[in-house]
Amino acid sequence: MSTPITESGKKISEEQVSRKRLEFLEERLRAIEGADMYGSIDATQLCLISDVVIPPKFKTPDFEKYNGTTCPKSHLVMYCRKMSAYAHDDKLLIHCFQDSLVGPTSRWYMQLDVSQVHRWKDLADSFLKQYKYNIDTAPDRLDLQRMEKKNAETFKEYAHRWRELAAQVQPPLTDKELMTMFINTIRAPYYDRMVGSASTNFSDVITIGERIEFGVKNGRISDPTS
Repeated sequence: MSTPITESGKKISEEQVSRKRLEFLEERLRAIEGADMYGSIDATQLCLISDVVIPPKFKTPDFEKYNGTTCPKSHLVMYCRKMSAYAHDDKLLIHCFQDSLVGPTSRWYMQLDVSQVHRWKDLADSFLKQYKYNIDTAPDRLDLQRMEKKNAETFKEYAHRWRELAAQVQPPLTDKELMTMFINTIRAPYYDRMVGSASTNFSDVITIGERIEFGVKNGRISDPTS
């Protein structure tokens, strides 16, 4: 067998040829292994659902973002109601759901097994199963009754904090139950002036509470707790 000759006219030994072939093969192998390290980068395999048809003039609703710390069922209700016009479009529901997630829940969505999600129900069931512990530990009526306004907290801040927790209680509170329970958590001088209120609008209660708070600051209303 003749010895290969380079373009410069120099002879290359069989050993050098074998070494170069080996280096070439090793380089190709490293390139292949490097690509496999990151798994498939085929778009059809990276998408949770493929062939999604976006309706003309569709605009993604402004969803409340779920971070994994509240009731997942409530989040699904909120999501579906904002997507009510497309309730029968499973692919669009699956595709847009990621826009209602943030932080760890967004990472959970990205790690879902494509082979396990074919319909909206598959995704919803998986979501509820993943965050079921928030349903088991959701606040109840007793938790609401135990709440108190903090000294450094304004009346409005306390009312919003209490209302946010109340929204997580299942079954939901009626308007009358909501008002009665909240008023029973506040102390004088608020309780004395609000206990006889016939209002069923929570925003009205906040307004009344702020007026009482202003009166206390100006010395027109005495505060027995100070």
